[in-house]
Amino acid sequence: MQKVAEFSGKKVQEAVEAGLKELGIDIDDAEIKIISNGGLFKKAKVAISYDDGKTEEDVAKEEAAKKAEAEKAEQAAAKAKKSNDDEPHWQGAPQKREPSLAPSFGKHEHAEKEEKAEKEEGGEKVAPARKEQRGHASKAEREPRPAKQHQSRPSAEPNEEQIETAKTFLEELLKRMNIEAKVEIKIEDGLRINVDTEDARVIGHRGEVLDALQQLVSTRINNTHGSFVHVSVDGLGYRDRRKETLENLAKRMADKATRTHRKVTLDAMNSADRRIIHAALSENENVFTRSEGHEPTRRVVIIPKRKQA
Repeated sequence: MQKVAEFSGKKVQEAVEAGLKELGIDIDDAEIKIISNGGLFKKAKVAISYDDGKTEEDVAKEEAAKKAEAEKAEQAAAKAKKSNDDEPHWQGAPQKREPSLAPSFGKHEHAEKEEKAEKEEGGEKVAPARKEQRGHASKAEREPRPAKQHQSRPSAEPNEEQIETAKTFLEELLKRMNIEAKVEIKIEDGLRINVDTEDARVIGHRGEVLDALQQLVSTRINNTHGSFVHVSVDGLGYRDRRKETLENLAKRMADKATRTHRKVTLDAMNSADRRIIHAALSENENVFTRSEGHEPTRRVVIIPKRKQA
């Protein structure tokens, strides 16, 4: 069957050679017609007429085969689309979501720690005032709630083994610290231990060394199941002097809060020092106290009470 195909190149000869190569025929089997000779700004173009050796019947069969193949492909695509539509679309289905816990993560833990610290210190924690429907706080809400009386953890009577363990353990610690001292123990609401020494290193900054020794001894003798024994470690009379200093500070700051009608925030203190401040002002009719912040920067805040009209 006779066919015609067009080819182009820089020159007529290149277009002819490209066409013959692509068609796979010799020049003797082709009839070439020059469409354009080409030039400086355009390519040469030729039309090659050739007989592909197929009859009209062969061409009709090829076209029918191509058409049948195309229809088969369309049917397969339609079947696949229908199968996909019949299946449940899980990704688009509504999903039940559990309430997110992210906004409140850690809040309950901090609240429990603060409440526990408040109980240990004996301070007063005031709940946020709730407003009435008109937007004004009631008289009862303006006034802080009375502080709850805290009862410290009761201390059991130490046995001979605990007394000996505390003495031996503390003497060994002091020896490793190169501090010459004598350990004196008195049984009074637990163990009252006095470190008899002239070395001021046993106190540390604001009693930090004494606090550490006290914690270590308490952990050592209370590491077994049973009743709790309270431990207090002092040296060079620091505890009594510190208590007197903090009580005087509490009274001065309470007077300042009452005079200026503004709350006064003290420096960060450990729980033992904060407990002394709370106790010193627990019966003061002009102020109340509470602790704010988290360890190790937790502080006592002294707040003046509002006078009733």
